[in-house]
Amino acid sequence: MNKHLLRNFLFALLVPLFLVSCGDDDDDNGISPNVSLLTAGEWRGDAIYSDGEDVTDLILEENGFDMTLYRSKFERDGTYQDSYPNETIPEGTWKFENNERIIVFEDGTDDEYYVVVSKLDEDELSYVQSGFEFRFVR
Repeated sequence: MNKHLLRNFLFALLVPLFLVSCGDDDDDNGISPNVSLLTAGEWRGDAIYSDGEDVTDLILEENGFDMTLYRSKFERDGTYQDSYPNETIPEGTWKFENNERIIVFEDGTDDEYYVVVSKLDEDELSYVQSGFEFRFVR
C-alpha cells in the first residue's frame, strides 16, 4: 500500500512540472505581429511600381538599378542591413510609427526618411517612398 501512495505522491509532484514546460515555445515575448513578420528573414527585391505600372525594367534600362538584386534584412533590435552587388551599404536603424504603417529609417539623424507600408505579410513587403512602390518577397 505504501508503494502506491508513494507513486501517487511522485506523480502529483511531477505532473505540474511537465505542464509548465509545455508552454508555447514560439512566444514572441510581446513583439507585435508586424515586427515578427518584418524581421522573420531576408527580403528580396521584386518590383518597382509607379502609378500602378511596373517600371522595374524601365529603371534598370535607364539607371542600371536591378531591383531583383536588392536585399534587405530587418532585425528586432531596430537595425537593418541592405545589400546590392558591388555596393557598400552601411547598417542603419529603423522603427515603426503610426500604428506600424510607417517605417522610419535613421530616426533623429540628418539622413532620416520614412516609407509607408502598403503590404506586409509572410511572403511580401511593399512600401511607398517618393511616389514609387517598392515590392519585396521572401
